[in-house]
Amino acid sequence: MILPLHAGGDIDPWTAWGADPLVLAGAAAIGLLYALGWRRLRRRGRADLASLPRAACFAAGLVVIALALISPLDHIGEEYLLSAHMTQHMLIGDVGPVLLTLGVMGPLALFVVPRPALRALARRRPRAVLRALGRPWVAFAAWSAVMIGWHVPRAYGYALDHRWAHDLEHLTMIAAGLAVWMHIIGLLTRTRMSHARRAAYAVGLFAVGMVVSQAMFLRDPLYAVYVDQPERLLGLSPAADQTKAALIMASEQMLTLLTAAALLMWSHVDRVVVEPRVTEGRRA
Repeated sequence: MILPLHAGGDIDPWTAWGADPLVLAGAAAIGLLYALGWRRLRRRGRADLASLPRAACFAAGLVVIALALISPLDHIGEEYLLSAHMTQHMLIGDVGPVLLTLGVMGPLALFVVPRPALRALARRRPRAVLRALGRPWVAFAAWSAVMIGWHVPRAYGYALDHRWAHDLEHLTMIAAGLAVWMHIIGLLTRTRMSHARRAAYAVGLFAVGMVVSQAMFLRDPLYAVYVDQPERLLGLSPAADQTKAALIMASEQMLTLLTAAALLMWSHVDRVVVEPRVTEGRRA
């Protein structure tokens, strides 16, 4: 069933699975395109690029996003708990995009996109637009705008009251997440930054996320939908729920963005400090 926004208390929130045809059809179509591209690359003898771990990452990313949108988490987040809604946002805007990006690293990304689409994107005007959108600072600005903008109380409430706005919220979170993680992981060769700059990029994104989480942590309950309700799911007060939402956001981004930054800096140190010493030792 497709659950309407604010469906009411006659639905058991723990069993309120959705079946949004757009989500299911989109996930199936993307999964099929990936499978076809992955198989084509393997047939060319590049099993190292189209590997099983990469396919597993991509499949996991699709499953994470789809489940976040159709599982009871969606209904609970809309009707009862901000912490559940924040969990959903972190899954579709961060965890899912990380896994999807890891799944299409290298030439595999070109094999996943259908050839007619590649030819259309190769034309002068679309190519110029994609080049602009693919710049790191554009992705950073878009991610920041999405992360901050949709959590402004008025925008948040409007999205909950209007299906098209709520769908747009989810789409922009997924797109912005993919955009920034492509730069962090280094998927876009033309605009690839050094390891140190990618680490700083991830730390900057974490700082933006902290603006949102700290605003929730330090303020009184911001969203009326979670205050004005007769039933308190899990017995959480609005203040406790909002505090948990802030902690969920901060914890998840520590595990993803700060872990990525640490790994990139580790690699940067190996390249800048360790490798020159090894080379000098060999010469000696």
